[in-house]
Amino acid sequence: MNGNLQFYTSLTDWSDRDEAAVLKMQHTERAELAKTITCAGLLVDLSMDQHAEVRESVAKNSFTPLNTLKRLAEEDLCTSIQNAAEETLEAIQNQPVPKNFQ
Repeated sequence: MNGNLQFYTSLTDWSDRDEAAVLKMQHTERAELAKTITCAGLLVDLSMDQHAEVRESVAKNSFTPLNTLKRLAEEDLCTSIQNAAEETLEAIQNQPVPKNFQ
């Protein structure tokens, strides 16, 4: 992973400029970042990417907003993306609830 990708992978406070920089990257870089980033707005944007590889990475990211995962599971034309989103939704639903939320 190059330094630019590593920077964005660890970023927790996203600016509009950061998001724009990611959207301008090559699709392989966008797909790599979509696996691990936590920026909900950017994940929503990437969930509509023209490249299936990027959308599938979004579908596998547990930080992707639930409504976006549901949309990918129900409406994406690619079955591998639908399956990935369904698996992520299932994994999220099966996570134990922290004691302070019980």
